[in-house]
Amino acid sequence: MSINIARAYLLGPNEEAIAGEIRLSDGQLECVPSIRRAVAVNLECEMKEMGRLSISTCLLEQRKEPYSLLLELARHRIKHFIAKCEDWQIWDHPAAVDALAEWNEARLLFTGALTTQDRNQADDLSSRALIKGLQASEKLAVAHSAVWLHRRFAVKGASKMVLGVRVDPRVQPANTADAAKTFDMIALPLSWAKIERSPGKFDFSSITPWFDWATKAGRTILAGPVIDLNPANVPSWIAAKRGDYSALRDGIWNFSDAIGREFAGRTGMWNIASGMNDNDWWPLNLEQMVELSRRAVVGLRQTRKTVPTLLEIPRPFGHEVAVRPGAVTPRALVDALVTDGIHIDCLMLQFVMGETSSGRLTRDLLEMSALLDAYRPLRKSIFVALGAPSSVGDSTAGYWRTTWSTSSQAAWASRMFSIAMSKPHVGMVLWESLMDGDASQPTHGVLSGDRKAKPILQTLVSLRRSLDAPIGAWKSTERNSAAK
Repeated sequence: MSINIARAYLLGPNEEAIAGEIRLSDGQLECVPSIRRAVAVNLECEMKEMGRLSISTCLLEQRKEPYSLLLELARHRIKHFIAKCEDWQIWDHPAAVDALAEWNEARLLFTGALTTQDRNQADDLSSRALIKGLQASEKLAVAHSAVWLHRRFAVKGASKMVLGVRVDPRVQPANTADAAKTFDMIALPLSWAKIERSPGKFDFSSITPWFDWATKAGRTILAGPVIDLNPANVPSWIAAKRGDYSALRDGIWNFSDAIGREFAGRTGMWNIASGMNDNDWWPLNLEQMVELSRRAVVGLRQTRKTVPTLLEIPRPFGHEVAVRPGAVTPRALVDALVTDGIHIDCLMLQFVMGETSSGRLTRDLLEMSALLDAYRPLRKSIFVALGAPSSVGDSTAGYWRTTWSTSSQAAWASRMFSIAMSKPHVGMVLWESLMDGDASQPTHGVLSGDRKAKPILQTLVSLRRSLDAPIGAWKSTERNSAAK
């Protein structure tokens, strides 16, 4: 097992990222939160059996005597398993038998590590307990999804809008039409920089072909995000005024109004914003984030008020709060929008694995299932955007079980589709990319760059079709397949 602290960060209560410093000195990690309190640390561990995953310790009180990192990582995993068993009330369910057996092995190994006086032995036992705990966690998440899928769709199949995909506007619809038709919804990004190259001059030619294709093919368009402050998507004449909030505010209002007037009649849903809470390139405070969201919603809905709205959260684990001044947690932004009465019908959480971006490290299945649970009290429909590469890009970005390949991409997508759709508040799963781009881009597509279908396409289509009709009650004979 190897541990990487390059992207480590601190966590406070409720596993929310907090600011602080992490220093490595003489083989010890020193964690110094901005405010003295008990904190956890999240870091990457590479484990042959499970992959390279971003995992956490429990909350630890500040003290001079060092903790055993491996022991605390194992402790958190064992504790997390117990918490989700209680939350899901699955202790005595036959679907969880295999998961509980693995967890009990992890508990015994952890107890041995806790009681031995031999430091090397303690580290070895802790490492084994951690791996067993992760294996148990993933089996628990899969078992729970199998049971709840059957509860949700026992007597009624899924709606006609379950599976979506994000397309690249630069790729003409004719080149990927057959694959695109297998999805219910098409997520179409809007580049402000390409549409409004000069103030008040709008050119929609970059996105019109996809709107035309969707109309003919009978597919629904999710248009946006409208607010995307990635430098590549901000017009140069706005970027030149970076930091001038009034220029950004007025520009977004005019852009939203123009997009709404042009496409309201052909858009099934608006994606109003993505990643504002990260506070990355253009500095904003929470009040400004709320005001920009309000202006975008009002501008988009002036022509047709019945079009639903969605807020995209590209890094739902909120790592940026720990490393970037002014960043706010995703839930803080959502709560602020709800409190202000801004019309948001849906939230879209992105679980995109295997990218170098610090907020898109690879997580285990239980972590993602638990995060989805945390959004249920909001009583809003949740869309889940999934993405994983089909080949190894940056090896430091993590991987799930085995290094990324077409087969591991499809296997991960299968597990995550079932986990997401088992949640009563999840309305749709959207795959992150229809087709791979150039060699510098992640290979998330269901099609390769030469337009050949990868195994994941058939996997997603089969999963979608399996929910067209009622699937009946869960049976104990399904336990073995769920545990694999």
